[in-house]
Amino acid sequence: MADTLSVVVVHHTEKIIKELIKMDEVLYELGVDIGSSLSFHDGDIQLAKYDENLVQAIANQLNTGLDELELFYEQYGSVILGFLGWKGTDETISLIEAELETILKSESRLTDWEYNVEYIGKGKVKIDLVLYPNLTYSIDATLTLSEEGVEVVE
Repeated sequence: MADTLSVVVVHHTEKIIKELIKMDEVLYELGVDIGSSLSFHDGDIQLAKYDENLVQAIANQLNTGLDELELFYEQYGSVILGFLGWKGTDETISLIEAELETILKSESRLTDWEYNVEYIGKGKVKIDLVLYPNLTYSIDATLTLSEEGVEVVE
């Protein structure tokens, strides 16, 4: 009986370790970049790692005018900032959603996503995201679109 229990525990432990390694690989693939806040921590510039880096990359692309960086990237950027000042109609929300969909489709680190776009005040739009870098892991994030641009809500 004890031998059978040992085998089950070892097998279960190996399975957990394999899942942890797989999750670590997923996180590693999300990358690291300089944090957009340009703040410092312990004398070093703060980094955006993994989940935060993916969300920051999406916000950065939304904040960059379409083809503003055409010398460096083909088809990078967005026209979403052009919707600032538009009336909060269903048609405007649909246009914002279409632009968001274009950006999310261009992000190679995503396998799927969900979003909800809504006006939350005069000239301000809230974008709730659920991002799936793989089928077993998700990232929840909220962005706002306002006259300050697209910002990640902490």
